[in-house]
Amino acid sequence: MISVVATAQKYNTLAGIRIADDFGISFAQRVAKKTTVELNHQPGTFAGRELTSMLAKQHYPLLTKRINFFMGAGLYTRKAIETNSETTIAVRTNGLAMTFGAEISLGRLSISTDYQPLVTFNKNDSNQRFYTTSGLSLRYILVPRASSTKKFFRKLFGKD
Repeated sequence: MISVVATAQKYNTLAGIRIADDFGISFAQRVAKKTTVELNHQPGTFAGRELTSMLAKQHYPLLTKRINFFMGAGLYTRKAIETNSETTIAVRTNGLAMTFGAEISLGRLSISTDYQPLVTFNKNDSNQRFYTTSGLSLRYILVPRASSTKKFFRKLFGKD
């Protein structure tokens, strides 16, 4: 029971879609026991704003490793199209992205929801320094994490 509570993810690698201000893709890789690196990209198809973020997240289990909450931070870049009567220009902004949310793994499907405050470092399309966004990610577990129970029995019976 201790090994189940001590870990916080049921996967090593996952990829799928992210639904936020726009539809996009999401990829996550476990890099340490409770830590993942996540890449999200929204091409701006519907909202008109392209957003890419790279986040490091720390996971904390709730009852089992299949249900956890997380928090983290990273960097983002955003491109918005600014149009006036004569010209159209793309305004790119960069900044700090923070995140917190919850995640559940059901079989090979990972469902997570998050809230992301974004702090802008440079000029942007509306002169705001602070934005927020939230999203829902539906991702497939490409590389599952080996079960602690299976590892225990393999070690017990000498089948490494």
